[in-house]
Amino acid sequence: FLQQYRHYKSNVEIFKLQPAKPSKELGELVMFLAQVAHCYPEYLEDFPQQLKELLSYSHTVLDPDLRMTFCRALILLRNKNLINPTSLLELFFELLRCHDKFLRKTLYTHIVTDIKNVNAKHKNNRMNTMLQSFMYTMLQDSNPTAAKISLDVMIELYRRNIW
Repeated sequence: FLQQYRHYKSNVEIFKLQPAKPSKELGELVMFLAQVAHCYPEYLEDFPQQLKELLSYSHTVLDPDLRMTFCRALILLRNKNLINPTSLLELFFELLRCHDKFLRKTLYTHIVTDIKNVNAKHKNNRMNTMLQSFMYTMLQDSNPTAAKISLDVMIELYRRNIW
């Protein structure tokens, strides 16, 4: 594991130099670490934050496959409850601006499902209020696609009696 983790760190440094260059090896390492993150919490405590930062800083120039791999890894980490839902959902709303239809569809599905799961046992009013206020700001977004998908998410959550 430690050898793979060091390999991941060196690949990230190379990636930072050329974020537009596709890197299948980095994608494989990211997915491996996301799958074993719950086994090595002492080593991977900052791994989700690293992924979020890589995505937020370079999502516009990233290779679409690598961007999707990063998002899938974050979704996997979220499903294992290793990431706070609020910060991840805010990042995903920002990523709705990307010109990648498959990515937007995947993010939409995850956002709706995650909010539904958070509210499954009882309504989490504090998180719902934060997300709703963030979504209202997304409705004012300059990117019409991101604004429309935010509206679609709100409508879907209302339709499912979650909000």
